[in-house]
Amino acid sequence: MKKLFDNYKGKEVFQYTLKDEDIEVDIIDFGARINAIRVKGVDIVLGCNKVEDFMHDNCYLGATVGRSANRIKDSKFTLNGIEYKLTNNENNNQLHGGFLGFDKQIFNLESFKENRLCLSYLSKDGEEGYPGDLILKVVFSLENNSLKIEYTATSNKDTIFAPTCHAYFNLDGEDKGDALDNLLMINSDEITITGPGLISTGETMKVENTPFDFRELRTIRKKIDDDCLKSTRGYDHNFILNSEKAAVVKSNKTGIEMQIFTDLPCVQLYTAGFLHVDNGKSRGYIANDGFCIEPQYVPNTMNLEGFAKPIVKKGTVSQHYIKYLFIF
Repeated sequence: MKKLFDNYKGKEVFQYTLKDEDIEVDIIDFGARINAIRVKGVDIVLGCNKVEDFMHDNCYLGATVGRSANRIKDSKFTLNGIEYKLTNNENNNQLHGGFLGFDKQIFNLESFKENRLCLSYLSKDGEEGYPGDLILKVVFSLENNSLKIEYTATSNKDTIFAPTCHAYFNLDGEDKGDALDNLLMINSDEITITGPGLISTGETMKVENTPFDFRELRTIRKKIDDDCLKSTRGYDHNFILNSEKAAVVKSNKTGIEMQIFTDLPCVQLYTAGFLHVDNGKSRGYIANDGFCIEPQYVPNTMNLEGFAKPIVKKGTVSQHYIKYLFIF
């Protein structure tokens, strides 16, 4: 189903609903963003009812993020010997693609049917400081109780492309308060260490015997008050993945389980310690009302040694996927 969601800067913004037997997903073309996932009628994704509310709170609710997710130190990187200066929208650094990243763009409709939606966006050469005209296609498909997101990008210049999905989940239900009793497993043995401004330093740390050990299913709440998490008000950390099966989340209240798969090398766990949304779908949202598991490259990887780089060569195709499998 397609319906008018809102108007933004004189343009119509549409919502598309994908349907499977027991799952419905609402996707808005503003930011190619997931605004609801209803599993047997339980909505497990935080969202808003108006574009203005997304813009006002700027929490990236449900959005496709890019060109580069997470933080880039000093808003610059070097590619082919050329230094590119990016817009700095968080102190002196760039976060999630800049002031007007993918999350604030209206995507074009390529195709739509009951269980598949394809949206596209042309990010022009120099947008937020990035080189090349980059054409992005995002395909959302719903089948066999799974939602798959496929990102495909091409560019007419060498550039970088490191997308993510910034959905906030609460498997108890988006209207049920904090999500800290959700059970979580992350398939990771180590995290990357951050310095001032939450910028990755290039160092790593084993999760064993730390609050970051999610190798077995446990509640998010269990160690969230540890002293090492005070400055971030909970988790806001990058986990290096062991395989494409990235994470498992489960609610004992609803019985819903979500398994996350991706070909990206890491995930960011953000437990929304700084979340503040005045007008969410059912109510205002506050800290810990949802959590994000954002598949990504190592943050700031273009300025670090020893990690994969999200480089897209001129005329080649870059592809990544994220899949959410629901068990209930």
